[in-house]
Amino acid sequence: MPAISPSEWRRKAVHAGMGLLALTLRWLDWKAAAAVALAALLFNLFLLPRIGRGIYRDPGRKRDTGIVAYAAMVLVLILLFRGRYLPIAAAVWAMMAFGDPAAAIAGRLVGGPRLPWNQEKTWIGLFSDWALGGAAAVLVFRFVAARRLEPDAVAMLIGAAGLFAFLESVRSGIDDNLIAALPVAFLLAWVSAAAPAAFPPAPGGRPGPWLALALNAALAVGAWRARAVSVSGAFAGALVGAWILAAGGWGAYAVLWCFFLAGTLASRAGYREKQRRGTAQPARARRGAKHVVANCLLASLIAWLSPYQARWGIVFAACLAAALADTLGTEIGSLRGDRAFSPAGAGRLAVGTPGAVSWPGLGAALLGAALIAAAGAVAGVVYPTDWWIVVAAGFSGSLAESIAHDFARRFSFRLDHEFANGFNTFVGALVAVEIAASLARGSLYLPVEGG
Repeated sequence: MPAISPSEWRRKAVHAGMGLLALTLRWLDWKAAAAVALAALLFNLFLLPRIGRGIYRDPGRKRDTGIVAYAAMVLVLILLFRGRYLPIAAAVWAMMAFGDPAAAIAGRLVGGPRLPWNQEKTWIGLFSDWALGGAAAVLVFRFVAARRLEPDAVAMLIGAAGLFAFLESVRSGIDDNLIAALPVAFLLAWVSAAAPAAFPPAPGGRPGPWLALALNAALAVGAWRARAVSVSGAFAGALVGAWILAAGGWGAYAVLWCFFLAGTLASRAGYREKQRRGTAQPARARRGAKHVVANCLLASLIAWLSPYQARWGIVFAACLAAALADTLGTEIGSLRGDRAFSPAGAGRLAVGTPGAVSWPGLGAALLGAALIAAAGAVAGVVYPTDWWIVVAAGFSGSLAESIAHDFARRFSFRLDHEFANGFNTFVGALVAVEIAASLARGSLYLPVEGG
């Protein structure tokens, strides 16, 4: 295991030291805090390259992307989560400041088994990120909020730190300072917000965890024998299915199965023709663990939050609507779409190019979102009158993924496929929350409060 260089030690010390400034959010209002964060960003952009290249990973570069992204994300957190949400910004800042250095140092000094989804990172690094980031988040949140924390709040912060550590460990093609903070902050804000509208509880009740696990283990074996999933996909699918069934109930579970069956059928339809075109999924479209995590992680988290948040059903359905819209858009578009183009207006693209869309593909994406919306309404996860919100959110998430791929192509960096799939479910969830909350309030909803 290579040693950590003196410059890297200095870099990690500065990274963590800047996190101590999160404590000042107890006294600063959001405007003053934003001004300080903006000053730090400008310093990192223009002055640090002249006086502080000693903490750069590559001193030959004009600017260090990670250092600039760190300051930029702190500024974004303060601007978006202000007022009574400022302690959330502080907590996530603490995760960034202390969790990330802990992961890097422990991973380099201790080593150990590598993560199956990212061979550049280790399990000890992941758990170190979670442990130190979670502890720092709880302490900083408690200090900035200046009030005693209930056990539920501590559990939410620790759980959010686990999600943060996982997102930082994912291979995305983008600096991890830009990946993990916003989803975690939005999740915490969404849970802590007073629900603007009531949505139906989990229909049909929730079975016990052992029954849910046994049922899903049996179904996973069946899916594996039917060659619909790989061994890793069967294992991951059993865990996700059991989690969603136990947390979200039979209605949420039915929506999950609608997603899986429709996606599997779409991937297998016209497989030989897709092979000829070079657009077929590998391994005869058998889903693996990475596909399960990318498409279902956020939906699983939403199901877990169902006892705490009245809006969970519509957001849960929106996550899977975005995932299915993307799957059907890709599979049908690559099979029936002969004229692909850039969603951002950059002209014609080859069929199968990441981010390329076609009119048959867009139609299939809309159909996929509508299918999940219908399943959610029938299963009682969302009110029938709200089906269109799920459709709009799902289609928006799918289109956002295409635009993200287009952006990556224009700026010459590679966007990881599984990360992009997870990104579209996140956009779908955000759009669903925004539409539902705005309608309930009669005005544009933002998770902020001026102060």
